[in-house]
Amino acid sequence: MQRTALTTLLFLTMLLWVACTSSPDKTQYPDDEEILYIETDSLIAESNLEQEHVSRHKKLSKGYRRTFNDKNDVHLAIAQRYGIEPLQSLEDANSRQFYELAKVDSCRYYTIKRLTHSAPYLTPRAKWMLMTIGKNFQDSLAAHGVDGYQIIVTSLLRTDDSIRRLRRRNSNASKNSAHRYGTTFDISYIHYNRTDSATYMPEYRLKETLAEVLYDLRREGHCYVKYEVKQSCFHVTAW
Repeated sequence: MQRTALTTLLFLTMLLWVACTSSPDKTQYPDDEEILYIETDSLIAESNLEQEHVSRHKKLSKGYRRTFNDKNDVHLAIAQRYGIEPLQSLEDANSRQFYELAKVDSCRYYTIKRLTHSAPYLTPRAKWMLMTIGKNFQDSLAAHGVDGYQIIVTSLLRTDDSIRRLRRRNSNASKNSAHRYGTTFDISYIHYNRTDSATYMPEYRLKETLAEVLYDLRREGHCYVKYEVKQSCFHVTAW
């Protein structure tokens, strides 16, 4: 009886010794593996983001005119597909329902320049894109510790009346511009509205920041962009 008890005690002791001295099985520690996977995913995400930044920088370094070279016929085709029927006058624009044409006023994300040859309207989709550009622009500046700048919008919806007035001043202005369909707007790349003098960024860096924002949105398939030299603006069509 005593021998049986002693044998059992020795057997249990050996089992405990083996358990304590053997190397742990990694499959018994899923939490460690999950942490490893999370860290790996994070590194991959950071690597992909860095590659995107490098790719964008290389593309933009070739020049704005070469990077933002979507032709007018491309803008026009998208405008005709997603926009409204061209309007005769500002009164026609004023009579449209809000879900067809949205009024575009200056806000925290952008400033509307005094319009002489266009009306302050866009399709809801285009207005959302304009607000996104303005917000992303300010977020990008904030990431560099800069605040107090807004993009300036120089042209929006053009009616038949406004196009006639524009062509009296500029005979090269298109009769069938993408601006007629409410999907298109122009953003100045040389002028910005400064709302706070606490921080400062030179104009060429503001232009670079705006270009980066437009590049990302264009690459994601939200808009077409043309770099206009004579008008000193980015010509944007939302889709």
